[in-house]
Amino acid sequence: MIKSMTGFGRGSAGQDNNKVEIEIRTVNSRFLEVRTRGLTIDPNTEEKVRAQISSSLKRGNVQVRIEAVGSQDTSVLQFNRERYEIIQNILNDIHVEYGQRLGLSDLITTNDLLISSEPDSVKPDFVFKAVEKSLKQLNEMRLREGELIRDDILSRIQLLQKTIDTIADCMADYSEERQSVLRDKISNILEGEVLDESRLLQEIIYLTDRADITEEIVRCRIHFSQLKDYLSEVDPVGKRINFLIQEIGREVNTIGAKSPKTEITQNVVEIKDQLEKIREQAQNIL
Repeated sequence: MIKSMTGFGRGSAGQDNNKVEIEIRTVNSRFLEVRTRGLTIDPNTEEKVRAQISSSLKRGNVQVRIEAVGSQDTSVLQFNRERYEIIQNILNDIHVEYGQRLGLSDLITTNDLLISSEPDSVKPDFVFKAVEKSLKQLNEMRLREGELIRDDILSRIQLLQKTIDTIADCMADYSEERQSVLRDKISNILEGEVLDESRLLQEIIYLTDRADITEEIVRCRIHFSQLKDYLSEVDPVGKRINFLIQEIGREVNTIGAKSPKTEITQNVVEIKDQLEKIREQAQNIL
């Protein structure tokens, strides 16, 4: 079953002063990018948290917020003035150099400006457990949204199949019509001269074959079938779906270039419109 790359999960573990709450938000991205904010944890614990997330989430921009909650003694907290001034200077430099005005909240949270006079009492095991709960909730949401995306894409594939069938029917009628039109045009050009019937037939077949789109239609149908198969796979298929959409687009462009028939052109436009909508959906598929 396909998964969306968009999701949210929250989990907590521990009790009293050792309680930690973790929120994980994900949006689509070509690669896996993990950023942590909030409570500072030791590098070894953070590395294990990243590994824990990487084993569960293969792609996506991942924002992890770590907060200590519970009845903590706020009297042991102090304002980190030096850190605040350094960050303000960085924000001013960004504004001067790039003309981009950022707020303090874009970079840090309140916990980033607080210093505890006591060592952090949150146990790593609680952090790992809270991450596990968050990931479970997050993946459940990704699956639910993935099902909605899958249903939407399947409905569009059905439209694509119907449209390509309509193009095939139009082309069957057009082939006979094309031969008749070419015969009349050539006769008019020769102005009553005796025609070499075999030679005329060869030219008509050659010109008709140049406009034939049978191969493109067959390949489109194969690609549509493959697209449906991808939607049933367990492994991540977002990148493969995007590649397949590009291949379908090339075949459809060839159909449009080969056939001057208005009805076929209109159906080509419809296919391109549906492909673009599928492509937009596929950008958010794991």
